[in-house]
Amino acid sequence: MKQSIKFTYDSDSSVGTSDNPNVLIKGDNKYILPELIREYKGKIKCVYIDPPYNNGDTYYYYKDNVSETTWLRDIRCVLEHLKMLLCKDGSIWISIDDSEMAYLKVEADKVFGRENCAATIVWQQRKTRENRAAFSCNHEYILVYTRDISKFKKSRNLLPVGKDFIETKYRNPDNDPRGPWQSVSASVQAGHAVPSQFYTITSPAGVEYNPPKGRCWVYNEERMKNEISQGNIWFGKNGLNAPRIKKYLSSAKIGLTPQTLWAGDEYGTTDSAKKHLLSLFSKHENIFETPKPENLIMQILQISTNEGDLVLDCYTGSGTTLSTAHKLKRNYIGIEIGEQMTDLVVTRLKKVIAGEQGGISKIVNWQGGGGFAYFSFNRVKEQSAYTSSTYIRPIKKVVYHQLNLFSLFDEYGENPILENNVVNDPFISYNCGANLTNSIFNNKKNVLISLVKKDNESLFLDCSAKIYYTGRKFPSTIALDKLYYFMPYLKGKGVRDLYVIKIARIGTRKEGQDDNDSTDFRLIFELEFVKKVFNDYKPIELKIWRTFTDTTIGKVLTELNVDF
Repeated sequence: MKQSIKFTYDSDSSVGTSDNPNVLIKGDNKYILPELIREYKGKIKCVYIDPPYNNGDTYYYYKDNVSETTWLRDIRCVLEHLKMLLCKDGSIWISIDDSEMAYLKVEADKVFGRENCAATIVWQQRKTRENRAAFSCNHEYILVYTRDISKFKKSRNLLPVGKDFIETKYRNPDNDPRGPWQSVSASVQAGHAVPSQFYTITSPAGVEYNPPKGRCWVYNEERMKNEISQGNIWFGKNGLNAPRIKKYLSSAKIGLTPQTLWAGDEYGTTDSAKKHLLSLFSKHENIFETPKPENLIMQILQISTNEGDLVLDCYTGSGTTLSTAHKLKRNYIGIEIGEQMTDLVVTRLKKVIAGEQGGISKIVNWQGGGGFAYFSFNRVKEQSAYTSSTYIRPIKKVVYHQLNLFSLFDEYGENPILENNVVNDPFISYNCGANLTNSIFNNKKNVLISLVKKDNESLFLDCSAKIYYTGRKFPSTIALDKLYYFMPYLKGKGVRDLYVIKIARIGTRKEGQDDNDSTDFRLIFELEFVKKVFNDYKPIELKIWRTFTDTTIGKVLTELNVDF
């Protein structure tokens, strides 16, 4: 990981050098994830997160009792950044319980798309019965989402199988020198068949076979004859059976498709994870109350990654994801805001490097080794220069003049993007779907004047535009809940047309167009054309980086000497 003003390398907490591919970062993931995009965009193969469940409890290392609005806002922000970090065949696995699972799934569907939801796994997190509740809740969920479900299906790993499974599936009754094989049907559904796939096959014993009704042969006749001559088609021991294709063990991808019900006996429980932590930190007065077992994380990583792939966990907790990834020879990035990063995670990883034998160590024959680099993240550094072992560099106090899209909620609170109540506005006569040309306007309403990009200009030239998407950043002076009107500024022309802003929301660049990029998030204004204020375009100064101005419609029209 590259060092910078915001990331300070700590050699005392690290094992190895600052360029180690395994990285720990102490700080708030809400601010760290955007910083990682420049270096790691599209490079993370698997994300596993175990965020606070918002169950109302208070634990030693964190409080889990924020409002649902705040919780959903924060998780949405995290998911949007994590999606940008995932590679094309990457996946994200999210642990959650009943209290927020349904709401979290809706948010994740919005970010990743419902079609990219790969599974909802049910994990048996406890084996004992809870008699104090109406029902003894013994399970949690793991939501699995992908960047692209088709690419994930091609790259994800099957689960290993035992020798007995292989021996029951693959045999060699004809002593084929190419080794054991199994047979599969030589016919397929005929829905997309071509005429060359319908013909008669004669077996070695002289029996004629046609494809079953509604099906066709998988090969055309010429290809089928060639496969038969090479001994790749099986007609039974005496040559009397219908043809079947031989699939050889030597070229087979052997494995089981992962299932969605994961039992505690096989993948561990919260209790087994706590016992592991207690063995590692026997002298600690407080340990992490809600750890996940290494067996559970091993199952996730074995399905979604291979050795050398990059894994990220931005709610590191007690460090289970990182310790498991380390033992499985995956590279990793761990982010944690709490004190457990120094109390537990660093110590745990040093024990892993020393060869500790808990968790999955015996299963994978872990003998120790490796390293990691520890960084602390400073959103704003007050000191005038570095004093750590990185390098000395003067720091200028940064004044942000523009607002980043993902900082909306920090700037404006929990509900920054409000629908304009155009329908109920007493100053404007408006019926849904009606033209606003003859409406009465309030000159005290704010208007946003904004430059239209060339790739969107045609829609504004003919007044048919329905949305406007901003750049990645926009002036922090704009209060979204005060905006009302919109005037598009066309480069080299000026302003002419007036729109009303019906809704401001998060969307994507070129939304609704064929070349839309679903990963390029922007602030979207949904518009309704009102009228042409001028017969021709009039130039006007755009005062903030020649991009935006945020003022009242009355002031703008007065500036342009218009009696409106």
